Amino acid sequence: MILVVGLFVHFWAMHFAIERPVTFEKVQNRLLSPGWVFFDVILLIAVIYHAFNGLYNVISDYNPRPVIKKIIAWVLFFGGTILVIYGILALLPFTRQGGV
Repeated sequence: MILVVGLFVHFWAMHFAIERPVTFEKVQNRLLSPGWVFFDVILLIAVIYHAFNGLYNVISDYNPRPVIKKIIAWVLFFGGTILVIYGILALLPFTRQGGV
């Protein structure tokens, strides 16, 4: 549900709520609000979890040995964690006046 609602809100905010054309400055102004930053972080976590969980399930369909399956799970977990941290670090500069 987080993905469905998040995708709808993101699409609405980026394509209907912001006056055309969408510019860097307009997006930066939106991200000055802590609520939007929180929303983007939650959406980021949900998208990465969904993608990496799906990838794990596809790999599991090939029925690898339990040791390989566990290694793949840990690699995907750490890869997803690194991507979430990188995404949050990419959002942080937008949260202060003056921006990037």
